[in-house]
Amino acid sequence: MAQAPTLSASGSTANSTCDPPITQSDKRVTQALLWALKPLTNLRGSIPLPFVTTFLTVALDEGKGVNAYARAVGIHRAAMSRYLRDIGDRARNGGPGLGLVTIEPHPTAPLRSQVFLTNKGRLIAKEIFQQLRRVNGREHSALSESGKTSGRLFR
Repeated sequence: MAQAPTLSASGSTANSTCDPPITQSDKRVTQALLWALKPLTNLRGSIPLPFVTTFLTVALDEGKGVNAYARAVGIHRAAMSRYLRDIGDRARNGGPGLGLVTIEPHPTAPLRSQVFLTNKGRLIAKEIFQQLRRVNGREHSALSESGKTSGRLFR
């Protein structure tokens, strides 16, 4: 019996037996990503991916408004506002949020707000970035030792 065609990453239909296998290097990168994101899963059993991307976007560039983060991630402002509330002090359903960010009024524009990491958020971001740096250093060392000096695991 023939295998059903699957949609490849390029968008073309391909037979899964012809697709290149996931390499050991890809598996190491994936494992490193999972390990780096572990501090977020320790907060609560599972966290939706939009919460993770929202948190990391704020961590990379604090002090922006909801609209700026929504544009950066490519989602509607209302969705970003919901995600920020959920990773903030109080979730949109009224229950406790994750406490990773705080939304404060803009000092000069009363209709605008700014998003910052809380102390808890900073600790979590620090753990994530430290793990990524550790993996990046190991990968860079392995590449240098093998004579391949081009590229980094995470840019």
